[in-house]
Amino acid sequence: MAGRKVIKAQNCAQRIEAATSTRSQVVISDLAAADAENLFALYDFDGISLLPRGGLTEVLRDIGLEKELGADLPAFARVAFDSHSADSHFLSPNEFKQLYYRLMHRYPTLLPRTPALRVTVYSAKNLPPADVNGKADPYCTMQLVGKPHIKTRTRHLEKTLDPRWGEELTGCYAYQEGDDLHFEVVDYDRGALQGDLMCSCIVPNKEFHRTGGFDGAWPMTLAPELAKLKGYNPTLRLRIQVTAFPEPPPRMTILVRHAEGLPPADANGKSDPFCSLQLVGKQFSRSTTTIKSRTLEPVWNETLTDKHRYEAGDSLSIKIWDYDKAANNDLLAEGILDGSHFHKPGGFDGEFNLQSCEPKYSPVISIKVLVREVEEAAAAVASATASVASAEELVEEAEAA
Repeated sequence: MAGRKVIKAQNCAQRIEAATSTRSQVVISDLAAADAENLFALYDFDGISLLPRGGLTEVLRDIGLEKELGADLPAFARVAFDSHSADSHFLSPNEFKQLYYRLMHRYPTLLPRTPALRVTVYSAKNLPPADVNGKADPYCTMQLVGKPHIKTRTRHLEKTLDPRWGEELTGCYAYQEGDDLHFEVVDYDRGALQGDLMCSCIVPNKEFHRTGGFDGAWPMTLAPELAKLKGYNPTLRLRIQVTAFPEPPPRMTILVRHAEGLPPADANGKSDPFCSLQLVGKQFSRSTTTIKSRTLEPVWNETLTDKHRYEAGDSLSIKIWDYDKAANNDLLAEGILDGSHFHKPGGFDGEFNLQSCEPKYSPVISIKVLVREVEEAAAAVASATASVASAEELVEEAEAA
């Protein structure tokens, strides 16, 4: 009859299941999901997407439950396995995630674990066009070389060749020293199983498995299908940190105060200057100030660092540029501050003459450059000297008494 709700008849087994079982659905964060997937893959010994009983026990040991439970761990593992396994022989990925969710809420100090890597994909520049409109809808993927199961990606951005994602990617739990990172920028194609590769790069382990990690722009290679395009040299702006390394203070700090005597670069007789600093021969140590609009006497008062790459003997390249939104930036002035000027107690603090592209201008920049290890050594010597002087005074006072 029209309008009457039809109720599907259940057999006896279905009625018993409905009366004696419950179903639940949980939502976990991307970070927790990545951790759960990596733990599962690590102990899926046969690669069949099924976790055996012994594998679960090893997972629980891995996350630190043995310290919490002691001799009760085997019994806990048996109960956890039996209460989540549908067939009493294996855990499926979804069943394991259900268990992970409950463990995470019961032991929040253990799960999710701290990722072995923190990778932030900031942006890309100068990508080749991939669509008929001369643009692309790019997203970036990341994986450890040789470990495709941890592949992860950013969101896609529409109609741009200079995307700015600013996303921290998860899925770095499988990282081990020696692993390189593989990045791809892909054009999103709605309805397709996967997009079209635009460019890719591999960042070697030695570039980020160190104090300070990696922070800079890395060159990418065009996909073979786009290699014939001329004038495109894409780069990927990244920050990669190995969490096992503590974050120390930078080896060098540079206070950029102000500049004067700059040549004009725009039709209004002014410039839009910013300053870039880089250790000579170390391109990934580059740092830049903000842009100051319509001035020939910019005031920054900004502190920049060396990205943990300074070594005794390095010199500092200083360049001031005119920012141009529609074209390449114009170099206004440059100079190299030799390491002998700042690798000493007190560093360099004052004005430094730069060379201008136009001879009639004499640009000057005011900066302060300090090397941390030199300052710490000088402070230690001063402290020791003060202690000796204090001890001598006590001796003299005792002798006088």
